Order: sequence, then structure tokens, then C-alpha cells
Amino acid sequence: MTMRDAPFEPNELQKALLGYDATTLEEALLDWTRAHWAMAARGQVYCKKEALETIRGARGVRTDENKLVLELAARVAIAERELLCRALGAILPEWLEQNYGLKPPVAAEAEQA
Repeated sequence: MTMRDAPFEPNELQKALLGYDATTLEEALLDWTRAHWAMAARGQVYCKKEALETIRGARGVRTDENKLVLELAARVAIAERELLCRALGAILPEWLEQNYGLKPPVAAEAEQA
């Protein structure tokens, strides 16, 4: 298991400073994103145009190598954003129903019919 794959285990100082206690929602989101990480990898390939538009106005980028590094960072960030949105869409409705009894309008209407 690499450092990235290891679950976050705060030490005593981190616990005292952060008050970190993972919620069931956070655990479910982390589990889902770990299981679907390939979506983010593919997303980095497909978001090239958005990344280039994002960094277009960046100042202080003097070399092609610096521009490439900035583009790759933008691609990673965009792919992570999309993976998180997909995770929320997959996990949040069921979590809200289990924890608060809330149902999406479509599901609620279907039950009433």
C-alpha cells in the first residue's frame, strides 16, 4: 500500500488541532472515489481544452516547460473536480435518505403514484 492509498490516520496532535472524526458521508465518498479513480485518470485526458483555457491568462509563465506543468496541474484539478461531482451524485441521494429520510423529487413522486 502506497502513502496515497493509505487511509488518513491522524496522530494525537492532528486530532487535537483538527478535531478530525470522519463522517459516514466522508467515508462513503472516499470509498467511491477510490473505487472509481480511473474516471479521474481518463478525465485528465479529456479536459485538455478546458485546462488550456484555464491557464491562458496566467502571468509569469515564461517557458514551454512551465506552461506544460501548469496545464497538467489544471488538468488534474479539473479531473478531481469532476470525480468529486460524480461521487456526490452517486453517494449523496442514498446517504440523505438513510440519514434524514429525504428522497429526490422523482423518487418521492414515484412512491406516491
